[in-house]
Amino acid sequence: MSRAQQRRHVLALEGAPGPRDEAAGPGATERSWTALALVGLSVLGLGLAAYLTSVHYAPGILVCSSTGVVDCAKVLSSAYSVVPGTNLPITVPGMAFFLLSLGLALAQLRRPGSVGLRQAHLAWAGFGMLTVFYLIYVELVELRTICLWCSSVHLVIFATLLLTLWRLHPAEPDRV
Repeated sequence: MSRAQQRRHVLALEGAPGPRDEAAGPGATERSWTALALVGLSVLGLGLAAYLTSVHYAPGILVCSSTGVVDCAKVLSSAYSVVPGTNLPITVPGMAFFLLSLGLALAQLRRPGSVGLRQAHLAWAGFGMLTVFYLIYVELVELRTICLWCSSVHLVIFATLLLTLWRLHPAEPDRV
Protein backbone atom coordinates (compact mmCIF):
# COMPACT_ATOMS: atom_id res chain seq x y z
CA MET A 1 0.00 0.00 0.00
CA SER A 2 1.47 3.38 -1.01
CA ARG A 3 1.83 6.26 1.46
CA ALA A 4 -1.06 8.09 -0.23
CA GLN A 5 -3.29 5.04 0.10
CA GLN A 6 -2.29 4.60 3.76
CA ARG A 7 -3.04 8.28 4.46
CA ARG A 8 -6.49 8.00 2.80
CA HIS A 9 -7.23 4.87 4.83
CA VAL A 10 -6.21 6.57 8.11
CA LEU A 11 -8.27 9.67 7.24
CA ALA A 12 -11.28 7.49 6.44
CA LEU A 13 -10.95 5.67 9.77
CA GLU A 14 -10.68 9.00 11.62
CA GLY A 15 -13.84 10.28 9.99
CA ALA A 16 -12.13 12.83 7.78
CA PRO A 17 -13.56 13.25 4.28
CA GLY A 18 -12.06 10.75 1.89
CA PRO A 19 -12.38 10.03 -1.83
CA ARG A 20 -15.83 8.44 -1.39
CA ASP A 21 -17.26 11.29 0.70
CA GLU A 22 -19.52 13.99 -0.74
CA ALA A 23 -17.10 16.72 0.20
CA ALA A 24 -14.18 15.16 -1.59
CA GLY A 25 -13.36 14.71 -5.24
CA PRO A 26 -14.14 11.89 -7.66
CA GLY A 27 -16.01 9.50 -5.37
CA ALA A 28 -18.13 12.26 -3.84
CA THR A 29 -21.42 11.18 -5.35
CA GLU A 30 -20.92 7.58 -4.19
CA ARG A 31 -21.37 8.42 -0.49
CA SER A 32 -24.18 10.80 -1.32
CA TRP A 33 -26.30 8.30 -3.24
CA THR A 34 -25.76 5.57 -0.67
CA ALA A 35 -26.84 7.87 2.18
CA LEU A 36 -29.87 8.88 0.09
CA ALA A 37 -30.59 5.20 -0.55
CA LEU A 38 -30.55 4.61 3.21
CA VAL A 39 -33.03 7.47 3.62
CA GLY A 40 -35.23 5.87 0.97
CA LEU A 41 -35.04 2.42 2.58
CA SER A 42 -35.94 3.94 5.96
CA VAL A 43 -38.96 5.75 4.52
CA LEU A 44 -40.06 2.61 2.67
CA GLY A 45 -39.69 0.50 5.83
CA LEU A 46 -41.53 3.10 7.88
CA GLY A 47 -44.40 3.03 5.37
CA LEU A 48 -44.59 -0.76 5.42
CA ALA A 49 -44.51 -0.88 9.23
CA ALA A 50 -47.19 1.83 9.42
CA TYR A 51 -49.40 -0.15 7.02
CA LEU A 52 -48.96 -3.31 9.09
CA THR A 53 -49.77 -1.34 12.25
CA SER A 54 -52.97 -0.06 10.68
CA VAL A 55 -53.87 -3.65 9.70
CA HIS A 56 -53.46 -4.69 13.34
CA TYR A 57 -56.12 -2.19 14.37
CA ALA A 58 -58.35 -2.60 11.28
CA PRO A 59 -57.85 -6.15 9.92
CA GLY A 60 -60.32 -5.60 7.08
CA ILE A 61 -57.81 -3.49 5.13
CA LEU A 62 -55.27 -6.31 4.70
CA VAL A 63 -54.32 -6.90 1.08
CA CYS A 64 -52.71 -10.34 1.01
CA SER A 65 -53.40 -13.99 0.39
CA SER A 66 -55.11 -15.85 3.20
CA THR A 67 -54.68 -19.40 1.96
CA GLY A 68 -51.78 -21.81 1.66
CA VAL A 69 -48.22 -21.04 2.65
CA VAL A 70 -48.76 -17.29 2.31
CA ASP A 71 -51.27 -16.21 4.93
CA CYS A 72 -50.66 -12.70 6.17
CA ALA A 73 -53.79 -12.69 8.32
CA LYS A 74 -52.58 -15.76 10.26
CA VAL A 75 -49.17 -14.20 10.91
CA LEU A 76 -50.53 -10.77 11.79
CA SER A 77 -53.16 -12.14 14.19
CA SER A 78 -50.90 -14.68 15.93
CA ALA A 79 -49.66 -14.37 19.50
CA TYR A 80 -46.26 -13.43 18.01
CA SER A 81 -47.66 -10.31 16.35
CA VAL A 82 -47.61 -8.32 19.60
CA VAL A 83 -44.88 -7.33 22.02
CA PRO A 84 -44.93 -10.06 24.71
CA GLY A 85 -47.15 -9.16 27.65
CA THR A 86 -48.84 -6.27 25.82
CA ASN A 87 -51.39 -5.54 23.11
CA LEU A 88 -48.83 -3.42 21.25
CA PRO A 89 -48.21 -4.74 17.71
CA ILE A 90 -44.56 -5.55 17.01
CA THR A 91 -44.83 -3.22 14.05
CA VAL A 92 -44.69 -0.23 16.44
CA PRO A 93 -41.12 -1.06 17.52
CA GLY A 94 -40.57 -1.68 13.79
CA MET A 95 -41.60 1.89 13.06
CA ALA A 96 -39.23 3.07 15.82
CA PHE A 97 -36.45 1.03 14.17
CA PHE A 98 -37.01 2.77 10.85
CA LEU A 99 -37.31 6.22 12.45
CA LEU A 100 -33.91 5.79 14.10
CA SER A 101 -32.50 4.41 10.87
CA LEU A 102 -33.85 7.48 9.07
CA GLY A 103 -32.26 9.75 11.67
CA LEU A 104 -28.90 8.01 11.22
CA ALA A 105 -29.13 8.28 7.42
CA LEU A 106 -30.03 11.98 7.56
CA ALA A 107 -27.16 12.61 9.99
CA GLN A 108 -24.81 10.94 7.50
CA LEU A 109 -26.00 13.31 4.80
CA ARG A 110 -25.12 16.23 7.07
CA ARG A 111 -21.81 14.73 8.24
CA PRO A 112 -20.58 12.57 5.36
CA GLY A 113 -17.13 11.99 6.81
CA SER A 114 -18.34 10.56 10.11
CA VAL A 115 -17.23 6.97 10.36
CA GLY A 116 -18.87 6.79 13.78
CA LEU A 117 -22.29 7.46 12.26
CA ARG A 118 -21.73 4.79 9.64
CA GLN A 119 -20.64 2.31 12.34
CA ALA A 120 -23.67 3.16 14.47
CA HIS A 121 -25.97 2.62 11.49
CA LEU A 122 -24.31 -0.72 10.76
CA ALA A 123 -24.76 -1.80 14.39
CA TRP A 124 -28.42 -0.71 14.30
CA ALA A 125 -29.00 -2.59 11.04
CA GLY A 126 -27.29 -5.65 12.55
CA PHE A 127 -29.68 -5.51 15.52
CA GLY A 128 -32.57 -5.25 13.07
CA MET A 129 -31.31 -8.28 11.16
CA LEU A 130 -31.12 -10.35 14.37
CA THR A 131 -34.76 -9.46 14.96
CA VAL A 132 -35.57 -10.47 11.38
CA PHE A 133 -33.95 -13.89 11.91
CA TYR A 134 -36.18 -14.44 14.93
CA LEU A 135 -39.31 -13.34 13.05
CA ILE A 136 -38.50 -15.58 10.09
CA TYR A 137 -38.05 -18.48 12.51
CA VAL A 138 -41.48 -17.73 13.99
CA GLU A 139 -43.10 -17.63 10.57
CA LEU A 140 -41.48 -20.77 9.19
CA VAL A 141 -41.23 -23.00 12.28
CA GLU A 142 -43.91 -21.88 14.71
CA LEU A 143 -46.65 -20.66 12.35
CA ARG A 144 -45.68 -22.59 9.21
CA THR A 145 -46.81 -19.73 7.03
CA ILE A 146 -45.32 -16.50 5.78
CA CYS A 147 -46.54 -12.95 5.40
CA LEU A 148 -45.43 -11.19 2.22
CA TRP A 149 -45.76 -7.76 3.87
CA CYS A 150 -43.55 -8.90 6.73
CA SER A 151 -41.08 -10.37 4.24
CA SER A 152 -40.95 -7.00 2.50
CA VAL A 153 -39.97 -5.36 5.79
CA HIS A 154 -37.34 -8.07 6.31
CA LEU A 155 -35.87 -7.39 2.85
CA VAL A 156 -35.69 -3.64 3.56
CA ILE A 157 -33.77 -4.35 6.77
CA PHE A 158 -31.45 -6.77 4.93
CA ALA A 159 -30.80 -4.17 2.20
CA THR A 160 -30.07 -1.60 4.92
CA LEU A 161 -27.59 -3.97 6.53
CA LEU A 162 -25.81 -4.62 3.24
CA LEU A 163 -25.64 -0.94 2.35
CA THR A 164 -24.37 0.13 5.77
CA LEU A 165 -21.77 -2.62 5.64
CA TRP A 166 -20.64 -1.53 2.18
CA ARG A 167 -20.39 2.10 3.30
CA LEU A 168 -17.70 1.12 5.83
CA HIS A 169 -15.49 -0.44 3.18
CA PRO A 170 -12.43 1.77 2.56
CA ALA A 171 -12.49 3.86 -0.59
CA GLU A 172 -10.72 2.54 -3.62
CA PRO A 173 -7.51 4.41 -4.48
CA ASP A 174 -7.79 6.90 -7.30
CA ARG A 175 -6.74 5.44 -10.63
CA VAL A 176 -4.50 7.68 -12.70
